[in-house]
Amino acid sequence: MILPYPSALVLQERPLWPVSTLPLVVTGQGAGTRGSGRAPPGSRPGTESPGDTRQPYGGAGAPVAVPGAAPRGREAGGARQGGEAGRAGPGQAGRSACPPGSLVRVSGRVVPASLLPSPPRTRGMAGEPLFCRASLGSHPAGYGGGDLGRLREREFPRLRGITYLDHAGATLFPDSLLKAFTDDLRNNVYGNPHSQNISSKLTYDTIEHVRYRILQHFCTTSEDYTVIFTSGCTAALKLVAEAFPWIPEGTKQPSSRFCYLTDSHTSVVGMRGLAASMNVLSVPVKVKELLSEKNWLPAEEQNCTTPHLFSYPAQSNFSGTKYPLSWIQDIKSGKLYPVKIPGKWFVLLDAASYVSSSPLDLGVHQADFIPISFYKIFGFPTGLGALLVNNRIAPLLRKTYFGGGTAAAYLAGADFYFPKKSMAERFEDGTVSFLDIIALKHGFDVLEKLTGGMEKIKQHTFALAHYTYNVLSTLKYANGAPVVRIYSDTDFSNPDVQGPIINFNVLDENGEVIGFSQVEKMASLHNIHVRTGCFCNTGACQMHLGISDEDIQRNLQVTEWPVGNQGLLYDRNWMVVNQNGVCLTQKQEPRLCLVNPSIDLKQKIMVIQAEGMDTISVSLEENTGKEAVICESKVCSHRVKTYDCGEKTAGWFSMFLGRPCRLIRQSPDRKNSVQHKNTKGPTCATSISLSLVNEAQYLLINVASILQLKEHISARLEDPLEIEELIQRFRANIVISAPESFEEEEWAEISIGALRFQVVGPCSRCQIICIDQQSGERNKEVLQSLSAARGRKTNFGVYLMNQPLCSSFPDMLSVGSQVLPVLKENTEIQRPTSSEEKCSG
Repeated sequence: MILPYPSALVLQERPLWPVSTLPLVVTGQGAGTRGSGRAPPGSRPGTESPGDTRQPYGGAGAPVAVPGAAPRGREAGGARQGGEAGRAGPGQAGRSACPPGSLVRVSGRVVPASLLPSPPRTRGMAGEPLFCRASLGSHPAGYGGGDLGRLREREFPRLRGITYLDHAGATLFPDSLLKAFTDDLRNNVYGNPHSQNISSKLTYDTIEHVRYRILQHFCTTSEDYTVIFTSGCTAALKLVAEAFPWIPEGTKQPSSRFCYLTDSHTSVVGMRGLAASMNVLSVPVKVKELLSEKNWLPAEEQNCTTPHLFSYPAQSNFSGTKYPLSWIQDIKSGKLYPVKIPGKWFVLLDAASYVSSSPLDLGVHQADFIPISFYKIFGFPTGLGALLVNNRIAPLLRKTYFGGGTAAAYLAGADFYFPKKSMAERFEDGTVSFLDIIALKHGFDVLEKLTGGMEKIKQHTFALAHYTYNVLSTLKYANGAPVVRIYSDTDFSNPDVQGPIINFNVLDENGEVIGFSQVEKMASLHNIHVRTGCFCNTGACQMHLGISDEDIQRNLQVTEWPVGNQGLLYDRNWMVVNQNGVCLTQKQEPRLCLVNPSIDLKQKIMVIQAEGMDTISVSLEENTGKEAVICESKVCSHRVKTYDCGEKTAGWFSMFLGRPCRLIRQSPDRKNSVQHKNTKGPTCATSISLSLVNEAQYLLINVASILQLKEHISARLEDPLEIEELIQRFRANIVISAPESFEEEEWAEISIGALRFQVVGPCSRCQIICIDQQSGERNKEVLQSLSAARGRKTNFGVYLMNQPLCSSFPDMLSVGSQVLPVLKENTEIQRPTSSEEKCSG
């Protein structure tokens, strides 16, 4: 799956433990070109140049040479590979050669000068590099003035020779934590906490003590919150989605809503899948929508008790933006509404990123659910998290499954189960990771001993991030072009609104994004550990990088699909009809092209979306409910038996199209069939089955033919059409790239993988190709150009028929499969003459 977008780095400084170097965390997002490591000249976000092979969701950039607080008279500056380095002395600026392989000081560390993208020589007064005047000394924040160098050597000796920049992925644990934990295990016997012996009682009591330490760390008590241990933050979020007291659609009561800020972690957005399975609608919310007065409700509508859930991050894992914790009370009290709907709002505060470097006071900001992962705070143990649940909502939570340790009593032979009274024990299925939980005690002890607490960590990490932001902002090439492009919502002036995350792209002197692949390889070569790739926040990435939903959907298409006995599985099984049962096509209703259906094979549903409409779903399970026989039409040249898909779906389409209409599906017991004279070879049936199509199971087009047609159309239009737009207009379900244009019309049959297709004949085009499939607007020039280019004919593409193999395994049609054609005048299969001859759709 290729995403040809600019790359973006997250430089996130979140060291829990004091270190003498600047432990920047670099995380990537976007894509750069392989090999060259930069976007091809002339490319732009959301486009892909021919032959451009890109890495999905990459990050581009090296640890930019950021000089530390060098004493006056000491060397500090940037360097070009094989070029020059700046040297600042007291009141003067000097220049010295910096040959390949030389080193540049980076906040107390030295790194190879070859890692610099080019010489960022922005200069201030008297030629002094501006970034030489930046100094961490102007930000006196830290852990009490101890010798950080000695502490680093004592607690992190394994980092010798390594520059570790992935604290966002996993912060590093100090040696003293591991020693305290292993000493504990050597000196004590910890048994299963579900037993009643002495060693088990010790385990149980220690676990309860750790629960107390967790609540104490977040400034609250067991009177207000319950700690439920999970395998991590993601598991905690899943637990909330499963247990929340949703009221589904279709009941007499007003239904629930799950709302989440678009700047949310993937694991939060993923909760909508569980909500949908319970027939609950999910609504993404932007900040400006949350703060809009249009969602306010009149007083008479504020007494509804329907439970709704709103989730937002305390700190964005993309940009480090800290969202107001005051939103918690504002939403619960009715001052803010995520959407304009009556009900009682509960708040889920995603605190995983926030609590890794900032204190959280739940005595003041009493969210209903707070999921966390402990390795983000301590580095060890991994695979352990918790859900903190406000006790006022705890009795409302529902639980279906019960595992070992959660039942006070149950019967194996009858439907009887009585849960334990403790909320924690009720939701902790099976034996908890008790040794890992015991490790948390030592994590809290060591954290306090080495740092003095989360407030000092907050100030220290923000000072480093503030310094780095200022340095990166001033880096310039000799031509004045910036070295980086920073994605931020703040100016890094206040630690209460900005966390220690810097997200940026590294640019070349022409302003082009440098691909992450080149930088990552160079970093690895010099033992610099960085993180690149998607960091699980598509919403923020789209907002900051200007990526549309269509860009992502277009570049994350399915790479293979099952083939049924009527063609591609579920293809053209449904159609929209008017109140008289007559089929509606884009000829009568161009807005039909704005409806976006997608098949979810795992959930066995078809999801239907359109701008401005709530998302609905239709079950893929075949139904023999109310049937309606439709009349013959140009879409269905044979009479076909169908059944109705229900009132809810009919209402959706009627509202969107502004006229009464319904969605119907082909009945499973009556298939349209056709026989063609040129069908040959062994078959599994006497006739070929069709879905709701008028000619054949498949329609194939050739990219080479599209390119030739594009030349004719471009001569007639002021704004030429893009290749992708033309491909969408011709609405094929198989797109290939062959060496010659229109050579597909000379084929008798083709093989794609294990599948064999007969070419039925050319497709004669109608006015539907004049409709822009993205906007629904008509343009007659496309059909006229096709007619002129093809000698007054409007043939484009060929129809294919296929009989699936008689096999118990489903046939698959895959992107990238080789296409082997057989010419009409030759019974031998013609081998492709070019490696470009691939199925690409």
